[in-house]
Amino acid sequence: MSAVIFDLDGTLIDASRDIHACATEMLEAEGLKPLDLGTVTSFVGSGLSRLISSCIEAEGLEDTPERHDRMYRNFHAKYVTAVEHTTLYPNVMDALDALKSDGYRLALCTNKPEGPARAVTAHLGLAPYFDAWAFGDGPYPRKPDAAAVNHVIDQLHARRFLFVGDSEVDSDSAKNAGIPMALFTHGFRKAPVEDLYHDATFDDFAELPAIAARLAPRPE
Repeated sequence: MSAVIFDLDGTLIDASRDIHACATEMLEAEGLKPLDLGTVTSFVGSGLSRLISSCIEAEGLEDTPERHDRMYRNFHAKYVTAVEHTTLYPNVMDALDALKSDGYRLALCTNKPEGPARAVTAHLGLAPYFDAWAFGDGPYPRKPDAAAVNHVIDQLHARRFLFVGDSEVDSDSAKNAGIPMALFTHGFRKAPVEDLYHDATFDDFAELPAIAARLAPRPE
């Protein structure tokens, strides 16, 4: 058995507009000026708590526990249902269908909290594809710690694995877990491709089934 483990934001889905809307409402509730889409998007990848801290720092404020907790709760309350403007990247569903048809087990390993991740995957029809899940608020360290990846590996009962992601966090996650990495060249990556650990790159999900067959071939 072989398995493919996916990141979510910036890999399977573009949630930047919904994340930005949540951040804008959160900041306005604090009497603060909104941050632009590019700035907020640059904070995505290391989990919601880190995004909140980055927003606070961008406003030139001290990230006190009281302020952080209040803003986290405010953001999360909106984030759980923030799916209206989130879209799939092209050919994602076709790639997932092809991998399932080829006998791969699939998993999601995201730093997004469980509530918003469950909501958006259900909304977009992704949820039925996954055999295992790891979330940013689970009982293990977040990516890039290998614990999150190992959490889904333990559930998959496979012999070969491929991690698919878009960012430095995902690249380091695969490296730390000791499994091959396919880097989606859109999404939220900040560093040059050549600086990141990866075994393959792709810019269209139509390419992914062939990459999986090469890097995590199914046992005969």
